[in-house]
Amino acid sequence: MEFGAKIAASLIDGYVRIENMQWDNFNEAKTLQASVESFIQRFGYYPEAVLADKLYRNRENRRYCQERGIRLSGPKLGRPPKEGRKADQKQKRQDAAERKHSGAACKHQ
Repeated sequence: MEFGAKIAASLIDGYVRIENMQWDNFNEAKTLQASVESFIQRFGYYPEAVLADKLYRNRENRRYCQERGIRLSGPKLGRPPKEGRKADQKQKRQDAAERKHSGAACKHQ
């Protein structure tokens, strides 16, 4: 059982913005697309990456991010490819470290 508010946040140039905060029980994965759309309305472009936990990496959110050129952190669905594993592992570790530091976030450079 979880207690307390659930939040979705964006990290931009060291500033954290709460995109969504609810005290009710809900599926957080449903907030990803709205958070990204809020980001684009505010800044005029899509984030480079969305650093999110496993719950957010469903087929619908992956497709949404891929169509917009946004990297969604974490492993791809299905069996991992044999080639390029080291580069993928390095990026995965970097994303995980940044996400742990700030919580789920939209990232830009």
